Amino acid sequence: MSSLSLFPVELEGSPREIGYKRGRIFRDLIRSIAEARLTKITGARRRDHMEIALRIESVLNETYPELVEELRGMAEGSNLDYEDILMLNAWWDNPIGCSNVALTETSKGPALGSTLDIGRSPYLAMMLFKPEKGYSFIHVASPGLLGVARAMNEAGLCLGGSSVKATDMGMGFPRYALYRVVIQYCSTVEESIRLFERFREGYRNPANVILLDKDGNAAVVEQTNTRVAVRWAEDGGVACTNHYVEEETRRLQRPARTEEEVKRLRNSIARYKRLVNFIRRADRENPVESLKRILRSHGRGGLCQHGGFGRLHATVAFIMLPRTGEFYASQPVGFYCQSQFIRYTPFQ
Repeated sequence: MSSLSLFPVELEGSPREIGYKRGRIFRDLIRSIAEARLTKITGARRRDHMEIALRIESVLNETYPELVEELRGMAEGSNLDYEDILMLNAWWDNPIGCSNVALTETSKGPALGSTLDIGRSPYLAMMLFKPEKGYSFIHVASPGLLGVARAMNEAGLCLGGSSVKATDMGMGFPRYALYRVVIQYCSTVEESIRLFERFREGYRNPANVILLDKDGNAAVVEQTNTRVAVRWAEDGGVACTNHYVEEETRRLQRPARTEEEVKRLRNSIARYKRLVNFIRRADRENPVESLKRILRSHGRGGLCQHGGFGRLHATVAFIMLPRTGEFYASQPVGFYCQSQFIRYTPFQ
């Protein structure tokens, strides 16, 4: 297991200042990411990738130009070309893992449990943003990524997600940047869903995103590259893994084509069923301990899976309590069953 632990790096100021600070602080890490990823993108593939990057830049300039300013600041702070920073933000996931479950009410208010299952990645950081406009928020993601992966803001909105593959094609608002907009500018699930419905096209990077607010509203937004379906919480909770549940989106999920893809789909369905059962029997008097148990679970449908390369591999797990402002992250990075959950109270 990796010895890497996360700690919140505070970033405050204008978009350009925040970008410069994160570029400067994480300079070596961002340059390592660029070396690892961009050197593999050559020839026609690089041209295609650059086309996606320029479309992303165009969409952001038209909607949230402050995010482009942050990217420019990040390039300055890291001493990388702006084009390289833009390219790092034009990527999509391999939907191997990630599981999410929300409880709409417990003794500590609403609660969200979420996993980030991308293997033993050295490219993760915890950042506490204090922007000039919008809400302060804490999140964990790659320091070179403009968007967020797991996040909670000071208004009590929480966000997590799981990658999926879809058959439709779209080149609209970039997924992780949309998550960033949601967590910075929205305070409720209803507000968030309006943004997802407004910017419903992705760019070859569809997913399920789970949302929870401090009032106990919870939903899963199932995104393909061109469509959105919303599943609201039932029986006190809602969950998502790496497949669609709603009929509208399920018709657009890419079929499993290989034996390995069939195994991954079965794994996702098993995890989802286990989470649905968890919602029914969760100990709502002791939500943190109850969520720790499900996040650390093994066996069929277990969330803490120890797969090798290309298989589901536990990395970091989170517990978010929006009403009390508590944000837990499992550390060190690695299998949650061997980690401790560190409690942060970033907005106090």
